[in-house]
Amino acid sequence: MASIYARQKNEEGKWRYLRVNIGRGRRPADLTGPFYLRTSIDGRMQWVPAGDTLEDARDEAKKHEATVKAEARGLAVEAQSTNRLSAKIAAFLAETKANKARKTHLAYANAMRYFVQSCKRTNVEDIKREDMLSFKTHLRDEDLSETSVYNNFLYTMIFLKWCGTHAGVKKNDWPAKPEREPEEYSDEEIEKLLVAADTENIKTKSPRHKRSHQGEERLLLNSFLCSAMRSGELEHLTYGDVDFKNSVWTVQPKMDWKTKTRGSQRDVPIPAWLTKRIHQRMTDGNHQRADLIFPSRDGKPDRKLLNVVKRVAVRAGLLKVVKHDNGKRILVGIRVDDHKFRSTAITRWLRDGVAPQDVMAWVGHKKLDTILRYAAKVNVRKLETRKRAERTFAQFANVGD
Repeated sequence: MASIYARQKNEEGKWRYLRVNIGRGRRPADLTGPFYLRTSIDGRMQWVPAGDTLEDARDEAKKHEATVKAEARGLAVEAQSTNRLSAKIAAFLAETKANKARKTHLAYANAMRYFVQSCKRTNVEDIKREDMLSFKTHLRDEDLSETSVYNNFLYTMIFLKWCGTHAGVKKNDWPAKPEREPEEYSDEEIEKLLVAADTENIKTKSPRHKRSHQGEERLLLNSFLCSAMRSGELEHLTYGDVDFKNSVWTVQPKMDWKTKTRGSQRDVPIPAWLTKRIHQRMTDGNHQRADLIFPSRDGKPDRKLLNVVKRVAVRAGLLKVVKHDNGKRILVGIRVDDHKFRSTAITRWLRDGVAPQDVMAWVGHKKLDTILRYAAKVNVRKLETRKRAERTFAQFANVGD
């Protein structure tokens, strides 16, 4: 029979799962519900709600074991209740895996993992507003950032909407949505990154970098900077996505990869000097149009492109490796990620007078409000804007001196 666990709080107030011993001739520990089963959903181990009483949990364990045995024999198993939370989560994640980008699917799967940790309902129709409020508290108890709390709550509400319910959640029940201020790399930081990348590739003799050639890291950095592409988009960019004549790079789905949204499919104008270097790289390496521009060593999409950028940032002195109290090594210093490159490109395009609608098209944004946040930051720092603001109060400058 499948193992049953009871979810309890320890002395520190943290949740933990305690296995319930239900073997023959043994009495289970005196534990209260909710109870859970440990099972695999979409290839990942999950905690599945099994009821509030031990009797309910035993019934769930028997049903689960019967289902597993039937599926192992190749038999089609029809769920007794199409609204069972575990069945709905499995179907929802299967659909997101088929229709969404890989990172989006993983984000939904992670949110579902947190949700089943918190929710003690067996069926979707039993989920109430109080369960969602408890879920919000659970997310905060997990020491997640406010952004992560909001995102996981959002993904779970999307799941409930997919199930045909909103669980009675009210507008004020939602966690606050943090608005991250647009942040860009300074000219000095960009120059330090580019110089460090170029210098390291010239000097390195490590076998790990044998396939690298002079300027490859710098080519990657410039590609992040000038295209405003997300890391997943650059990972899957092929030479066939580049219009070498007009210097336009196209973000489009591949057979085994999907863009974040339909609006993410777009054409991006790229500086001719950068496209020329990409073309030179294709020619020098005798690459085909279908080949990835920045592949991993096995020729597949390199999911660690940002790690390359962070290593360059360490060499440039913008990041520093320090040892944490738990023994793990962490990076401290400036923020280094693909979103900051996107912010940098957006800000610089707007500062140079590119129309907000054009910038939206180049980065795949749907809402004008998002771009206007960047525009407002650019405008408030313009010299003429500051002068107009100062004129309003110029008469009071020397009063009382």
